[in-house]
Amino acid sequence: MARLRLGVIGSGDVVFRFYLPALAGQSARVELVGVSDRRLEAAERAAYEVRSWSPDVLAFDSTEGLLSAAKPQAVVNLTPAPVHAPVTSECLRVGAHVFSEKPLAGSMAEADALIEEARRNRLTLLCAPASALTRQVRWLAELVASGELGRPTLASAQVASMGPAAWAEYTGDPTVHYSRDVGPVADLGIYRLHELTAILGPVRSVQAAGSIAIPRRTIVAGPLAGSEVEVTAPDHVLIDLEFAGGALGRLMASFATPASLAPWLEIQLTEGAISLSRGEHRNDGPVSVFRDGEWRHGLTTPGPPDPLPVVGLGIPHFVDCIEGKAQPVLTAEHARHVLELILAAEQSIADGRRHTLSTSF
Repeated sequence: MARLRLGVIGSGDVVFRFYLPALAGQSARVELVGVSDRRLEAAERAAYEVRSWSPDVLAFDSTEGLLSAAKPQAVVNLTPAPVHAPVTSECLRVGAHVFSEKPLAGSMAEADALIEEARRNRLTLLCAPASALTRQVRWLAELVASGELGRPTLASAQVASMGPAAWAEYTGDPTVHYSRDVGPVADLGIYRLHELTAILGPVRSVQAAGSIAIPRRTIVAGPLAGSEVEVTAPDHVLIDLEFAGGALGRLMASFATPASLAPWLEIQLTEGAISLSRGEHRNDGPVSVFRDGEWRHGLTTPGPPDPLPVVGLGIPHFVDCIEGKAQPVLTAEHARHVLELILAAEQSIADGRRHTLSTSF
């Protein structure tokens, strides 16, 4: 069988650390025919990295050039968050399936239009993060749904660090992550929101508070090391969640936290509790479960380990869905619901009110 002709749009830090390795693992099924980036040298570097399994790959400095010349059947959209929607729309219009990095779009109108475009053209549209695919989140969802620990009543989640300006492994420009276009919720808190909703279902309403705790940052690594970033988005955000199923929750998302020992997720149920801790972008980690009056610590998630980190794990699923071998899990509808949640939280920070959501998944 001919390999799927796939293009990658955006050649920043994430493509080299996560997506090219994930794509290489699908080389029997996927041929990378084009890579684009407004910095042509970055696209050329990415193309060079894959020539051992995609020798005919071409580099472009525009999305239009890649789509018209390489003619991919599917595209992975790794552009900066503010341009996800227009790039995805351009790909859908020429008949290409799309896997987009998160968030799906910048507004509900954009998200609605993308979903309608994909539906009208019978195209697969999936969106990161791939949290709902991990064996740990799948297992947690099954455990909560089973009723073994009673009914879920309360959940708390967090993602807390100083953000990408302070990451020694980050080689890109972190400026956009501290801007009002992104911020800690849309950048990393979105992982927790996808996980919470995958386990506990849709959210009915939100109320949020936010502040800027540290207004300037010094970049520690990469070509911009030593330069400063101005913080314009709240770098501490608290979001209170009311789930449609009746449980309450809270997300703490921060780019102004030097260190934390708090669990990344904790769920309270009427007859027990679940608490998890792990490093960022890991798919598993130690699990503590409270039942029958005592904690059991150091438990492991049942089943074989995930083949990839959570960033990149969506790629084999994307190919499976295009080939008709799997039903979509990382749906655009789920991504739209989380986007509405984030936008409602931003509005709540501005007006101090609780906001009701209109979408589900």
